[in-house]
Amino acid sequence: MEKKAVTFASVLQNPIYKNRDVLYALLPPTGLLHRTEQKNELIMELAPILMNSAVSCVFVYGNPGTGKTAVITELMEELAEEAKKRNVKLLKAYVNCSENRTETTILVDVLSQLNPGKTYPRIGWTRSKAVAEFAKTLNDIKTNIIMVLDEVDYALKESGDDIIYRLSRINDSVQSKVSTLLISNDVRVADYIKPRTQSTLGRVKVIFSPYTSEELTDILKDRVKNAFNKDVVSEQVVQKIAEIEASRGGDARKALELLDSCAKISISKNTNKVTLDLVDEADKLLEKDTIFTLVATLTKHQKLLYLAMVQSNSNELDGGKVYKMYSEVCEKQNVQPLSIRSIRTFLVNFSELGLIKSEVTWLRNLRKKSRTIELNIDAATRKKLRKVIRDSI
Repeated sequence: MEKKAVTFASVLQNPIYKNRDVLYALLPPTGLLHRTEQKNELIMELAPILMNSAVSCVFVYGNPGTGKTAVITELMEELAEEAKKRNVKLLKAYVNCSENRTETTILVDVLSQLNPGKTYPRIGWTRSKAVAEFAKTLNDIKTNIIMVLDEVDYALKESGDDIIYRLSRINDSVQSKVSTLLISNDVRVADYIKPRTQSTLGRVKVIFSPYTSEELTDILKDRVKNAFNKDVVSEQVVQKIAEIEASRGGDARKALELLDSCAKISISKNTNKVTLDLVDEADKLLEKDTIFTLVATLTKHQKLLYLAMVQSNSNELDGGKVYKMYSEVCEKQNVQPLSIRSIRTFLVNFSELGLIKSEVTWLRNLRKKSRTIELNIDAATRKKLRKVIRDSI
């Protein structure tokens, strides 16, 4: 049956949303829920800054969507306000390391925030030039500085831990007092830090655990009150979404996205309530959209590898055979295949992105490790993925 057409007018007339922006606000109007413990820990660690004393590297880590950036954003505002009241000089710098993955680009980004009146080149500087300029600026401004390196795991994986080692020792050689907060989405972040660096880091680690079903329910209820009109979203809908996302990793952002998707489907069907049956429908749509978005960001060889897997009609693949499948695809595309080691790294990345489920097991009879790969994708999505990948390589 053909879907009913919608218009901008029909969407805007639907009495579902009160203020949709509340769903995606980093800091909701009523404040953050279920992160008091972590916030208290961070306040205790950062308080010395208000006494003109630097704080060694504080690590904050937890899965995506567990409130890390939101809590720290709120704390930075409160810290700056308290510093102003107490006449404590304080400058802040925030760097997202998913966009700045080398020591040079991180330092240049920090410099542009500490000294906004000066223009710094985004490319062209050597690391030694950036380090020298950073040290000079810290000696010139002579103040308290709080640096936040968000998603620092990206920089650690791509270019090593030199930036963290430098920051852990920076206060021995400059006249400013530098405090550093490191935020990681990867709970295994310590695996990317060398022993010499770990020995210089502070021991403070603030862990943001995944939200439970009960906590997600509270968060969703709180947002629903401000984002939707009364009686639009039932408590059963909220609980079902909370249970789904709690079972997948406790990501509050994904729970809110799923709720929003339910509302959009409700509007498209010209109903003024978000009903329970829409949750599964919205979940399937989001899952498909996420796969296509992620695949679009892959490199050429990652796309060739994923193409090899989605060309198979099987939902379960043997890791040992995947490289052969990939090599065959490369041959058809007249492309030189990468090494087995590179493909193993890609498979780990795919697993982290949620594109596949991957598990390494020990085969006793063959006395070797074996990687099992699961692709839970329906036939229609596989067909579309094959076309999308072929069109983009």
